Amino acid sequence: MPGDFPLDPIVATFARYGLRKTSMEDVARALGVSRQALYNRHGSKGALVDWATKCLIDSSLAAALASIDQPAKTLVERLTDALDAWAGRHMDALHASPQGTEIVATLQRDPPEAVRAAERRLVAAMAEAIRFSGPGSAVSRAGSMAQALCWTARGLVHAVPDHATFRRQLDHIVGALVAR
Repeated sequence: MPGDFPLDPIVATFARYGLRKTSMEDVARALGVSRQALYNRHGSKGALVDWATKCLIDSSLAAALASIDQPAKTLVERLTDALDAWAGRHMDALHASPQGTEIVATLQRDPPEAVRAAERRLVAAMAEAIRFSGPGSAVSRAGSMAQALCWTARGLVHAVPDHATFRRQLDHIVGALVAR
């Protein structure tokens, strides 16, 4: 939307204080604008959170879909890059945030429809890539494989200590599943 504020300071403020404790004054201070300017643009803290969440979802999905559409890379590389763009790229920030657990719990408990819709698009694109480029045994189960890989990536974010480990583990998992 025209006139929207930069996303990074907003996300950093929510990560620092948490979704419940962050005030519009905290966000306004981080942006260097008045609290009234935030209310004029977004109406409420809830609307601001919804806008920021949608922006993160849209940028993550765009990066994930672009990763799938890289014909010079192998299928395993494309799927791993896509899942990293979707789930892995946010993990260091969430792990570093004292409020990361609260943010993840809130989104997992009741994910916005935008998250569910974006993940459906990602799963469909991954399934199509598997059908087109995967080994013959993978073609018939491409949809199930793509969904399982998305679930695995989301869980792996919480199971490993850092992004480098996430990438290594995800590469092994995608390689093992797709090669079968």
